[in-house]
Amino acid sequence: MSEAQQRLADVRASIKDILENGQSVRKGDRQLDRAQLASLRMLEEQYAKQAAAEQAAARGRPRVTRLYSRGKGI
Repeated sequence: MSEAQQRLADVRASIKDILENGQSVRKGDRQLDRAQLASLRMLEEQYAKQAAAEQAAARGRPRVTRLYSRGKGI
């Protein structure tokens, strides 16, 4: 698993945790606030794009080669 895919999995796990357990947890007089869901959604989108780019690069997308003759494209 690539680094971007691992980060994406971590962010998705955090989102799942917030959705299942709530944004904040209170125990006695202490309160723990988790990351903002909107921020995690933005990170998820960013990491998904990075993971897709890494996968495309690993597949070896075909490259376009252009030949020029006397300054004009063929």
